[in-house]
Amino acid sequence: MKNGRVKYFMAVISLGLVYGTMFNLPYMKYIFYDAMIEGMNCTNAQLGLLVTVYTAISCIGLIPGGWIADRYQTKGIIVVSAIVQGIISIFFAFTMSSYVCAMITWVISGFAGVTAFWAAILKAVSMVGAKEEQGRTYGYYEAFCGVSATITNIVALSVFAGFDDSVTALKWAVIVMGIMSLVGAVLVQVFFDQKTTEVHYAEAAHKKVNIKETMRVFLMPRFYLSCLIVFCAYGLYTCQSFITPYFTNVLGASVTFAGFLSILKQYALKFVGGPIGGVVADKLKSISKLQIIVFVLMFGIILYIANVSGGAELITVLTVLTLVLATLCFMSRGTMWATIDEAGVPKEISGTAIAVASIIGFNLPDLILPTLIGNWLDKFGNAAYTRVFTLLGAMCVIGVAASVALLISNRAVAKKAADAA
Repeated sequence: MKNGRVKYFMAVISLGLVYGTMFNLPYMKYIFYDAMIEGMNCTNAQLGLLVTVYTAISCIGLIPGGWIADRYQTKGIIVVSAIVQGIISIFFAFTMSSYVCAMITWVISGFAGVTAFWAAILKAVSMVGAKEEQGRTYGYYEAFCGVSATITNIVALSVFAGFDDSVTALKWAVIVMGIMSLVGAVLVQVFFDQKTTEVHYAEAAHKKVNIKETMRVFLMPRFYLSCLIVFCAYGLYTCQSFITPYFTNVLGASVTFAGFLSILKQYALKFVGGPIGGVVADKLKSISKLQIIVFVLMFGIILYIANVSGGAELITVLTVLTLVLATLCFMSRGTMWATIDEAGVPKEISGTAIAVASIIGFNLPDLILPTLIGNWLDKFGNAAYTRVFTLLGAMCVIGVAASVALLISNRAVAKKAADAA
């Protein structure tokens, strides 16, 4: 039993660590923007186009990626994807002066990181833990994703800082990213035991599904409630970033303070919120119950922040509340994928379910919400925060409604099955 738990944790850790290495390169402009402009000798528009192309491939590739994850062994998909990501990163390090090579890199990265990898790794996480420990499994995974991304970025930045020439520095920083992806592939190969997952999901692990069977997911009403929960959980997570300029523009906090607060919200609290959310969800024996509690608490905090009056004297109390809000966001986000299992989606088609939920729950918020809020801030200035907090509160309400509906629906299904027995 003890040996089994060691295998469980090593599998979750390896999956979290490899995930954290897969997306540093395609989004590296957020850390190395100026160095990339210089090293690639490209324009701002060209640099932006790389991420646009990557995002387009991500949107197009999610559905076929889900089917691939359902059709083939997840371990092989993850390992191959990480190896490809590592190789293409190193390729870019030596060819970055060519924009054509950069475009090839971002295209291949899109196929490796999303089309092949995304649904496969989330399905693999769900298969590591038993049905009654889905919450904590996803929570631990979320935490180690943060650990890995943080380590990779810190190492890359440290290497970058060790060179006087920014072009050479960028080259070696990218090589570090590539090596970390290759290390991630090795860790999964060594520590993720496909046979261990089959202890819980033997039938699903060996069943080959065709496209017709995969399409069953679109006919499951409860699944769409899960998609709605993912949308609200991720939407709240991504939109809470707008609280940072609220501190500077409305409360008068310094940019340095707001930046430090942002780092705590985006990274440090991921290591806390994810595992806590997972453990609590499993104690409650329901992901839906956890989501209800978390959405209600977030609604209360947002309502208070939106209606409290004052200025700099509120910074301390609002800082504490903002950090609590971020922790709750990670509790919700860290366990949201487990609602797919709770919605009764068969494990053998969960890859496709994850892909569809990703389009609804990830892509739509990223496409709509930042632009919407950005337009509000441009048009209304600080007065726009009333609309921002109203939007955040609305997502909490919708999240509660979807979670309650899923909980009631699950009970109805369980009662029907018991009556038929």
